[in-house]
Amino acid sequence: PTGRMIGAANAEIREQINEELEEHFDSPKVIFNLENVTRMDSSGLGTLVSVNVTVSRKGGRTALVNAGAHIRNLLILGRLMSVFENYNSEEEGILALTSEAS
Repeated sequence: PTGRMIGAANAEIREQINEELEEHFDSPKVIFNLENVTRMDSSGLGTLVSVNVTVSRKGGRTALVNAGAHIRNLLILGRLMSVFENYNSEEEGILALTSEAS
């Protein structure tokens, strides 16, 4: 995602991602690169959590990479830091999610 993850637009994004995951993937591995996300509100967090629930239910893993201070603070306030795997770079996230050891 890029820009701002706020408001009603998140519902559409969440629905599209969840539909794809439900229809096409077993044990999905999803990385959200948040490097270009400048703002996020509770609906943005809800999108991340919803996708994570779908992925977990299918036996997969979800990671966040390049989360800025604003997003990290939201995750901490929402007590969601432990819900997601967090990595400093996309490469680090890909290596972690593709490794056999979970």
